[in-house]
Amino acid sequence: MKRLLLPAAALAAFLLGCAEAPDPSVRYVDPGAQGQIAGTGLESQDISAAAQKAAQSIVALPAIVKAAKPPVILIAPVTNRSANPIDADLYTTKLRGTLMQYATDKVRFLARDASAKANEREQELRESGAVQPGGTATTGRIGATYDYVLTAEVRGISTANKRGQSDWFLVAFKLVDFQDMLLWESQYEVKKEGRENAIYR
Repeated sequence: MKRLLLPAAALAAFLLGCAEAPDPSVRYVDPGAQGQIAGTGLESQDISAAAQKAAQSIVALPAIVKAAKPPVILIAPVTNRSANPIDADLYTTKLRGTLMQYATDKVRFLARDASAKANEREQELRESGAVQPGGTATTGRIGATYDYVLTAEVRGISTANKRGQSDWFLVAFKLVDFQDMLLWESQYEVKKEGRENAIYR
C-alpha cells in the first residue's frame, strides 16, 4: 500500500485552514476616529479631543510656563450635568493621561480625589504648617498639597422629533488656585445630529 505524501507547502496550507479564523464581524478601529457605529452622544473621539485641547492650553499658560518650579495640579472628578450617560471616571482618567503626555516637566499632578472634605482637610494642613504649596512638606509624615485644581463639567441639550435627534454638549474646564481665584477657563463644544441615538453603557 502506497502512502500519499503531501508537499510541505500544501500541508501548511491545510493546517492553517483548519485553524480557527478570526470573526470577520469584529474589527479594530482607531479610538480617536469616528466609528461606523455611532450615536449623538459623547464618544471616545470627543473625549480625546476635549482633553487634548485642555492640555495644550494649560501647559501654555504664563503662570505655568514662568513658574519657578512645576506647579502641582489636582484633577477633580469630572461632573456630568447632561442627560446622557457618561462614565465620569473614564473621562477623568483620560483627561489626566492626556495632560501628563503634554505636560512633561511643566506641571505635576496630585493623585487624590477632590471633594469638599478633602479641601477642608488641605486647609487644616496648611494652617498647621504640615504642608506647603508647590509639593513640599515640612514633615516626612504628611504629603504634598496642590497649587491649582482643574475641574471639568459636562452639560448638554437634547432635541428629538420624527426626523431625528440632535445633541449639543458643552465641556467646561476651569483652573483655580487655592483661594478659588479663576486662573483659566476653556470650553469645548460638540453638536451631533442623527436619525436615531445609540445606546450608551
